[in-house]
Amino acid sequence: MQSHSILPLQDQLKPIVDLYSKGKIQGALDSIEALIKNYPNEPLIFNIKGACFAGLGQLDNAVKCYEKAISIAPNYADAHNNLGNTLKRLGEFGEAVTSLDKALDINPNHLDANYNLGSTLRELGKFKASIQNYKKVITIKPTHYEAHFFIGVCYIKIKKIDLAIIHFEQTIILNPDYAPAYLNLGNIFGQLNQSNKAIEYYKKALIIKPDYSQAKHMINALKGNKSTGSSKAYIKNLFDNYAETFNESLVEKLEYKLPFIIRELILDLDFDRKKLNKVIDLGCGTGLSGQGLRDISENLTGIDISKNMVDKARELGVYDNLIVGDIVEILRLSKEKYDLFVALDVFIYVGELKAIFKTVRNCCNKNAFFIFSTEIQTDDGYSLLKSARFSHSDEYILKTAFNEFKLIESQDINLRKDNKGWIKGKLYIFQAY
Repeated sequence: MQSHSILPLQDQLKPIVDLYSKGKIQGALDSIEALIKNYPNEPLIFNIKGACFAGLGQLDNAVKCYEKAISIAPNYADAHNNLGNTLKRLGEFGEAVTSLDKALDINPNHLDANYNLGSTLRELGKFKASIQNYKKVITIKPTHYEAHFFIGVCYIKIKKIDLAIIHFEQTIILNPDYAPAYLNLGNIFGQLNQSNKAIEYYKKALIIKPDYSQAKHMINALKGNKSTGSSKAYIKNLFDNYAETFNESLVEKLEYKLPFIIRELILDLDFDRKKLNKVIDLGCGTGLSGQGLRDISENLTGIDISKNMVDKARELGVYDNLIVGDIVEILRLSKEKYDLFVALDVFIYVGELKAIFKTVRNCCNKNAFFIFSTEIQTDDGYSLLKSARFSHSDEYILKTAFNEFKLIESQDINLRKDNKGWIKGKLYIFQAY
């Protein structure tokens, strides 16, 4: 959120603000440039100029303008808030917190600064602190439905489900057309095994937003409807929101270990080199498999549909290339050939595997290996489970791979824990003909 104070330049600035509010941001910026010549030391002008750059996506220029406004007026709370919000957009969360804290030191009741700080802390995984800032927003403005919504999101993260329900319901009271609140209530009641109630909320979300892929996917999962795969929007949204807490949740709480043993599995394969030339990590996520793959790769590429997950993987510095996008679409356009493909906990979101097997095969060097895991089922074929993940039968995997690959090895594994114990899976190692 960008905010502006009303200063004596109001009459001259009004047409510029009007252009900005109508989305004519370049026109507003051009007008601001002309005004700066007459007012070279007016902080409000630089604050608005920063807002224009931010609106155009030129975030580095926006930062410079806000810093200029602050250098002129160090206690300019709006500029500190806008600077913090822009730094957050740049992924510089620590600096963002510092700027937003400064805005609140100057004006503790600054609505936007409280909201933006709450959002920044939430993205940092500091959910309890985030709740306090969102609650301050509600104190200042009781009708702020988005603050209620994100309080609910934070309460889910810290396992206070009853409180989350209260705030999602309050969101709906304040804004009955806010589809994400219905979706989250559906998710909660689905996890509580109250399927009928969950489906009711998902249907309400779809009335508001008919193309809401997450709601459609969850209805299919709870009803046991046949589905060929999760929608790209569903997967992207799921993992964009999961990126900050993914490693802690999956590794520490669910005891997911497969990425850490992949190196030894690969070294047991029969190949002549100490390292494989080109390796690709399909659905690389935050890069849990990256270090092990790095040790046996001359060149390592990662693909994931979630930008936030790829950003976390990039922090590791172990991948030579990282690509954001759908696996099949990227491979179809690729002219690269690889010696090893790894896809751990990927097919549980795919369902129908024919397309991915074909595109992988088209990108194989001679005798390339394809290693992947699945959740298993006894009935032939594949199924969408109530967990919203897919399971695959051994027969389905072998039939799908038959014309493209030969089976080298398969083994039953414990994938990760859930409330009922271990989720059973299977690890496959195939080789291209």
